[in-house]
Amino acid sequence: MILLADDEPAFQRLTGQWLRSLGHYVETVGDGDTAREAFARIAPDVVLLDLSMPPHHDPEAGLALIPAFAPAPVVVMTGHADHALALKAVQAGAWDFLAKPVDPDMLQVVVARAVERARLAREVAQLQAQASGSEDMGLFGVSPAMANLRDLIRRVAPTQLPVMILGPSGTGKELVARAIHNASRRAVKPLVPVHCGAVPADLLESELFGHLKGSFTGAHADRPGLVESASGGTLFLDEIGEMPAAMQVKLLRFLADGSYQPVGAREMRHADVRVLAATHRNLESAIADGSFREDLFYRLRGLVLRTPALDERPDDIAMLARLFLARATNGEAMFAPDALTWLTARRWPGNVRELRAAIECAAALAPKAATGISISASDLAFATGEVAASTPPVGSQTLEEEVAALERRRISEALDRTGRNHTHAARELGLSRVGLLKKMDRMGLR
Repeated sequence: MILLADDEPAFQRLTGQWLRSLGHYVETVGDGDTAREAFARIAPDVVLLDLSMPPHHDPEAGLALIPAFAPAPVVVMTGHADHALALKAVQAGAWDFLAKPVDPDMLQVVVARAVERARLAREVAQLQAQASGSEDMGLFGVSPAMANLRDLIRRVAPTQLPVMILGPSGTGKELVARAIHNASRRAVKPLVPVHCGAVPADLLESELFGHLKGSFTGAHADRPGLVESASGGTLFLDEIGEMPAAMQVKLLRFLADGSYQPVGAREMRHADVRVLAATHRNLESAIADGSFREDLFYRLRGLVLRTPALDERPDDIAMLARLFLARATNGEAMFAPDALTWLTARRWPGNVRELRAAIECAAALAPKAATGISISASDLAFATGEVAASTPPVGSQTLEEEVAALERRRISEALDRTGRNHTHAARELGLSRVGLLKKMDRMGLR
């Protein structure tokens, strides 16, 4: 939906007809007060604003209207194009600047980009509202599996029971641990994570319980362990299934009464710590083959939470994909229609972690056009290593891509004809110098 504010009836009629022929709904008004009223009534996606309108027909006075149309993109149009006025319009919040007479092709490009920007802004706002409104602490999703997980977290967080978090890799087990900690009475104290498989077996005891100076080669000073650092808070033992057998015995003693002994110390110490543990391994099988202690397993599993695989929550894939894309591109990219179909049809063995990595990679590698970044199914397939990079066949471009290519070609030709004189090229294209430079920046032509 477009609001066209201009005091020239002929311009209203012809420009309105042109935009309607492109499929837009257009409402036209002839003065600033009517424009304000129409904006409040129809909430347009884009405002096309002539700066020189009744009652004063002063371009400077028209600048005061621009902030009233936030957050919609405002495209300023005026026959009094100059560098100073364009700069003032941008400073007042204008999104783009077109000089009259307006080139219809250029207007089509600018409006298409402005409409898409408005759509992306709405989508990002909706995702942020969903994220903050659901109090999910990063555990996004509308599927029953995620709703049930969030409910269990809210119920278990106020207790002091240890929690075992089970689930495949990439499903957000550490996010669950953080959500439990943040919703508990221990949230004012630290959450201290340790990856049990990432620390060498001979150093894990010192890492957890600390050591005294001289207790082993290289121990040049006393060093507190992670247990002491987490005192009053939460200790998160990630991939507990990778913990060496000798260390399991010492952890079991700590879980029994909170007592531990730093390496090289003679006296026992005590820490008030809630322990959360996570693993992707089947601990029952590990118990059966003797690699994990059964008594430690039952000590750790006061309560069990399971993080669902992405295959169990297909309804969340599109929402997560849009959220990751918005974060990766600051809301400046969109998915082509075939992209979401491809995303939801694909299996994701790496779960949410793999989905996020694929989208961030596709966003980084996708070609950037004047209309922004559009992520296609082929971009995603390339990002996941399923296809090699290829040149799209002739005729495979979307209308927006073709318009972007046309805009880029016309600007490049104008720059060539004018010896890259920005002022002369802008005048030839019906743009302000500032508007041309902004477009060149977006296209990488500077």
